[in-house]
Amino acid sequence: MAILEPVGNCPPVRAQLASRIRRDDSGIDSGISRCARSNDNCCDSPHVRAGKLVRTVPDNQVAHQNDNTATGQQAGPTEIMLSSNEHWLAIADEFYSAAVDNSRWESALGKLAAATGSRSGELIAISGNASIPINLITNMDPGIHVAAEALRIGDPAVNPRVAAGMGASLLATRVERDFMTPEEHAIHPHYDEFARVWDIPYICLTTLDRNPDLLVGLAVLRSQKEGHIEAPARTVFSTLAPHVRAAVRMQMALAGQGAKLVAGTLETMSLPAFVCDRSGSVEASTAQAEAIVRGQRGLSLRNSKLRAFHDEDDRMLNDAVDAAALGLRRPGAPSSRTVVVHGGEESAPLVLDVMPLPSNAMSFLSGPRVLIVARSSQGAEARKAAILQGFYGFTAAETDIALLLARGASTEMIAQQRGVAVGTVRSQIKSQLAKLRVSRQVELVARLGEL
Repeated sequence: MAILEPVGNCPPVRAQLASRIRRDDSGIDSGISRCARSNDNCCDSPHVRAGKLVRTVPDNQVAHQNDNTATGQQAGPTEIMLSSNEHWLAIADEFYSAAVDNSRWESALGKLAAATGSRSGELIAISGNASIPINLITNMDPGIHVAAEALRIGDPAVNPRVAAGMGASLLATRVERDFMTPEEHAIHPHYDEFARVWDIPYICLTTLDRNPDLLVGLAVLRSQKEGHIEAPARTVFSTLAPHVRAAVRMQMALAGQGAKLVAGTLETMSLPAFVCDRSGSVEASTAQAEAIVRGQRGLSLRNSKLRAFHDEDDRMLNDAVDAAALGLRRPGAPSSRTVVVHGGEESAPLVLDVMPLPSNAMSFLSGPRVLIVARSSQGAEARKAAILQGFYGFTAAETDIALLLARGASTEMIAQQRGVAVGTVRSQIKSQLAKLRVSRQVELVARLGEL
């Protein structure tokens, strides 16, 4: 897992926090009580004490004022409300819950925004051609998506925020002051034509994942009144960002089948997955997972425990299960790990994502549980399927049809291949149009190509 970008060298950060923190009614200090130095001079695994971080936003932070926004919504809160370690952990858990329950992403992003005193939370995916297949924004008029598409805000040549995210290392936090001068911020077309119009002229952003085809980013968007994010809120954002990244990766690993995991119906899941108790004993598994164990792919079951063939692989797997079972007890780095196990000489290595089972999944089981999902290298179609099912709510049938459309198959060909009526396929395509917010099949195919 990538290391967090520092807000600044650790001693100055502590000094800044000390100067900004007040005592709440109980007299307990609020803020970051520990700042460990890594090789990259980053702030890592902070411990947040109970209390309330309070800041005052100067009215004259920027030259341009724009009180009459296109949305007509009021600016967000001006206080950073992070009351305790438990509050921090609850926000992290909300993101992990969203990984298996798509309906909770908005809640999780809203809680992140509130914890940083920001108007909106945003999770965005930008494809290689600057299109935006995913853009979840809280507390915002839906019309912003039309404006974003018209102004091509996914293009780094147009939007300096995207350029900053593309140029930064993974999980590095960036704000306007990091990548542009106040004078540039005052006159840049992106801010005049888009950011100020929607009253989001300030941002704190980070890149969660990046490959040549897709960038996934996280941000909190701030109003004119809220101004630049300050050090305490930026630290809250930077310490929660790795957990958002882990949640996004968990949803991708589950390929949109989180609802089945919540219901405990593993037998209906079409991916190799195991659920273990805190000792590593397998309590449930899918048919594909059982096939891996039978197929000599590098894993076996011994006394109900999942074991790797090779000693070093087995040690790493046991350590990963132990860490995931322990879970988060205080604010810190994610406990999810990725382990590679090796089978025979002719079989490809198996990649195992080992992660704590979210609290809303299989809640009928008592005590902590560990989820292990096996995968090989994920191809383009697998990634599209995960995005369609995980973020857009496509059913398995709709996903199959969408992938066939993306390959150039006609409606008639799809109906024949699936053994259903042409009218059935057309009805499912109509549902896909609504979910992707497009009106024509040619637009649907184009959007699929962007994923």
